[in-house]
Amino acid sequence: MDIDALKAAAIKLRDKLDFYKGYDPYASILLLDLESLLSRAERGQITEMVEPRDIPGYKLFTEASLQSYGDLDAAYADFYIELIEGRETEVYKSLVAKMAKN
Repeated sequence: MDIDALKAAAIKLRDKLDFYKGYDPYASILLLDLESLLSRAERGQITEMVEPRDIPGYKLFTEASLQSYGDLDAAYADFYIELIEGRETEVYKSLVAKMAKN
């Protein structure tokens, strides 16, 4: 696990959530739901992959208005990918390579 990348992703996501919580109550809910993970990631205390089922928030993006905020959506996706060590998978590497060609 890249602890520094996870920490940076957590800080970025927290910043986006802090911004959007003034505009959208679902951002406040997501911030509360993610607080423990965000805090631990910011302190470098997460050193092993987190199971996707243990990461709250996905439903708020699909069922609420949060997916309409592209920068927040991207920050959540980045944090999620870091938590599940998704950048280490062959599928992710293949996708990145394919996107680089286009």
